[in-house]
Amino acid sequence: MAEKYIIGVDGSQHSRAALDWGLKRAAQSGASVELLHVADDSFLSESVAFLSEAQEASERMLAAEREYALESGFGGTITGTAVVGHPIGEVEEASKRADLLILGAHSGNKFAGSFFGTRAVKIAAVAHCPVAVVPAEQQDDPKPGVVVGVDGSDSAKRAIAFAAEEASFRGVPLIAVYAWMPPLTPGLEYLWSEELVESQRLAADEAIAIGTAGLASRYPDLTIERRIVQSPPVAALLQAAEDADTIVLGSRGRGGIQRLLLGSVSHGVLQTLPCTTIVTRAS
Repeated sequence: MAEKYIIGVDGSQHSRAALDWGLKRAAQSGASVELLHVADDSFLSESVAFLSEAQEASERMLAAEREYALESGFGGTITGTAVVGHPIGEVEEASKRADLLILGAHSGNKFAGSFFGTRAVKIAAVAHCPVAVVPAEQQDDPKPGVVVGVDGSDSAKRAIAFAAEEASFRGVPLIAVYAWMPPLTPGLEYLWSEELVESQRLAADEAIAIGTAGLASRYPDLTIERRIVQSPPVAALLQAAEDADTIVLGSRGRGGIQRLLLGSVSHGVLQTLPCTTIVTRAS
């Protein structure tokens, strides 16, 4: 069955960047597209008249974005949904019927002092399908490639599988990154001998080999670049993103409070968003 992409639209520059990215990808993969506009009812009167007016405005916005999509030359199946409600809840529900959810990154949605960060971070944490967050400002002449972190966790394994399929589909290199740091205890740094550091490097070699095992046989034409970096994970991924146009991250899970937490690495990369970043679905 053909894939279905849902693209969040609101007419902004950020939304248009996501729409352009999603339409291009859908054209390549043969996926159908559903545009989704949610009129935020958080500050609206609950009266029937106000809600009706908000619904009409949402439908007008959706119609304008659908027209933009058609004028762009997209020839695939395209539908639209306009609703009034809470954006995160509505988008989470919509993600149940999608294979990929595509959102623009709104820098204005960063909440000062908020532990949860941007709206995209929240949605990525609760979505039922992978979520692609597309920055409005793209890199100048980006190098094609897909970056993924390796750390042995279940979420990383899911991310690696998605990233390998993505890189193979696009015919671009897969850059697998394993970041490590020696435990730093103030005042006890002298206990780290060269032998102990070397043992950590050997453990890193083993970890990245295990993390990418089987990919070469599954995708014989895929170029896999394995990088072991002595650096904090977020910094390592951001550095690797200088040689790629996509990062794939793993979501930690959806149970209890965890459903609102992606993990510090995914959260940190999304807050910076150096390039299009895809967060894979938690099991």
